[in-house]
Amino acid sequence: MFDLQNFLDALPLVFNVNCLFWLVVGVTVGVGVGALPGLTAVTGVALMLPLTFQMEVASALGLLIGLYKGAIFGSSISAISFATPGAPEAAVIVDDGYRLTRAGKGKKAILMALYSSVTGDLASDILVILIAPVLAVVALQFGPSERFWIMMMAIILIGALSGRHFAKALISAGIGMFIATIGTDPIGAVPRNTFGIWWLRDGIDLIPLVIGIFALGRMLEEMAVILSRNERVSVTFASIRAAAAIKGEGLKLREYLSSWKVMTIGIVLGTLIGMLPGLGATAAAFIMFGIAMKMTGGRQDDASALTRIAAAEAGNSATVGPTLVPLLVFGIPGSAVAALIGGALMLHGATPSPRMFELHGEIIYALFVILILGNFVNLGIGRFFALIYARLGMFPREILIPLVIVLAVVGTYAYMGNPYHVVLMLVFGLLGFAMRVLGIPEGPLVITFMITPMAEGAIRRALLISRGDWLEALFKSPLAIGASLAIVVLVAAMRFARSKEGRAASGPQSRTADPENPATVSGAERT
Repeated sequence: MFDLQNFLDALPLVFNVNCLFWLVVGVTVGVGVGALPGLTAVTGVALMLPLTFQMEVASALGLLIGLYKGAIFGSSISAISFATPGAPEAAVIVDDGYRLTRAGKGKKAILMALYSSVTGDLASDILVILIAPVLAVVALQFGPSERFWIMMMAIILIGALSGRHFAKALISAGIGMFIATIGTDPIGAVPRNTFGIWWLRDGIDLIPLVIGIFALGRMLEEMAVILSRNERVSVTFASIRAAAAIKGEGLKLREYLSSWKVMTIGIVLGTLIGMLPGLGATAAAFIMFGIAMKMTGGRQDDASALTRIAAAEAGNSATVGPTLVPLLVFGIPGSAVAALIGGALMLHGATPSPRMFELHGEIIYALFVILILGNFVNLGIGRFFALIYARLGMFPREILIPLVIVLAVVGTYAYMGNPYHVVLMLVFGLLGFAMRVLGIPEGPLVITFMITPMAEGAIRRALLISRGDWLEALFKSPLAIGASLAIVVLVAAMRFARSKEGRAASGPQSRTADPENPATVSGAERT
């Protein structure tokens, strides 16, 4: 349901020098972040989040959404240029992309990745604009009991869809839930879980949490890898010349249009995957690559390789906009990046919820316009600077790691000038590193951290309405009962699927790709 007045109010917010400038900056930085192996969209958005506190809300959305879009495409640049994926979602195109590069067709492969990425992203954004307002109207009919169970279902889905290890994802969600309860009880106004530390009474802020978990934790992991392998990463003139030599004939319109079938499938599948909490670009890329592999019969010719690149890029980019749907409709982030964008909205007083379409309609429509504009900026930046960004793939990690750590410390302190935030960031950095070592995903922690206060508020309102009757508060309506039963069915289905998977693994060696560990995909499967 299109609201003309909110749309007209959103136009001045977006079409001004500040917002457009930060949108261009976001895409430019995002493509660079994606092209740097070791950095991802989540890391980049986490580092930029403190900067948005002093911006207008539209400029903040332009920076973060632009960075998100740019990073998703940018990860394919180093995968194609150097056989080093900038992010997990680009791992599936390494063999096809690098083989084309060695054949002197690297420019063609990068342009196919760019055009299919923008196509998938743009089409899914249009679907988001059509779907989100309708779902928000439905969500307004939910009471506190129903909203509580919807949030509990989201936490279970996050655990179920965050990779192979359901238990580890739930452990991550449990840690996030506990961290969210640290501080002063919102009803009783008494400290809880503060361990006697006075400066924890105000609770844990989002900024030190996400920067510590995603940025510092990732850099500590990179340091451990370098130390364990005794690596010395250097850039030689030969490697720079090799990067600059990525050229050749461009992509012909006929070659781009020949992949319309896989791109269409990628748009639909990526949109659906993006709207499910816990999945994301990596899962969409692997699934679409598998579909394209079957459609091309695994052939090694250039046309088949370009088709597989188009499928993977259209699929993973089509998840960008849809990850915001559960955030805008229910206040439940669909991914870690969506959680950070939700945090930016909260910093500007626009808490994501079904009523956001009523209370902050102009911000919603500004976000929609930025989603569309971001694709054209991404197309322009990628088209003219992709080959320059390819050289970033050889950037020495000895310089990159301390640079990111310094940015993490400065960004955390600059957010509110609170030295205790830096202490928390360091603690969460160690936690993020430990989680990576143990194979525990970080995304569920941050998403659950944001969901828990809303879930607590919903159940407490339900208890107030029912005058303390837990049974009535939890199962007040048929929808609440159905949602609770759906959770039981979901958990049972997951247990059955895991046990079946375990039995299959004990037999012949499985050849199924694991989105969490791209290394499990054999060369034969990827080529």
